[in-house]
Amino acid sequence: MVEKSLKETANEIMKKEGGVRGEVFRTHAIYIRYREGEEGIKRVEEKMKELGYPIILDEVRTGDWHKEALSVLVILAAKEVFNWTEEDIFDMGNSAPKYSFIVKMFIKHLFSIKEVFEKSGQYWDKHYNFGSLQKGEFNEKEKYITIILKDHDFHELICGPYMKGYFMRIAQFSLKSEKISVEEIKCIFKGDPYNEYIIKWD
Repeated sequence: MVEKSLKETANEIMKKEGGVRGEVFRTHAIYIRYREGEEGIKRVEEKMKELGYPIILDEVRTGDWHKEALSVLVILAAKEVFNWTEEDIFDMGNSAPKYSFIVKMFIKHLFSIKEVFEKSGQYWDKHYNFGSLQKGEFNEKEKYITIILKDHDFHELICGPYMKGYFMRIAQFSLKSEKISVEEIKCIFKGDPYNEYIIKWD
């Protein structure tokens, strides 16, 4: 099997519909700047221009809707430019909620993992105008929950490492436990009809 170039991947991804708040680009920029400095921001922007989808990260209006495909491509461009691993993408996802105004406004009114679980759909809708984040199973006794992500099929690195890191951070905000794990148990890129995650804690 011949591996696709980033340009080929970019052209395919950019055909996909769906919008995301510009706030997500702001969290991307914060993480890239933290890891790679101001020069890192320039290198990612240069890569995006080279791919044919230019963007100036600091000029993205955070409250407006933008293509989710472009947000995904920024992550993939950073991965290629800096030779990031899946662990780095997980860390990027894990860091994003710490910098998000939307997350801070949402989380501050919720005081338990159960409340976050119950309102997961509303949380998704504040960020995206497509797809859905749905409640799966909540088992407080055995200390786990499952959540289902539907109609988000942009790239396996996003529904895998990035989203796992993201959900891990939300759980860390909501749980006192220091032993939290997130596993992707269904994946659309592996033939499943949707992505499903299980979050466990001790």
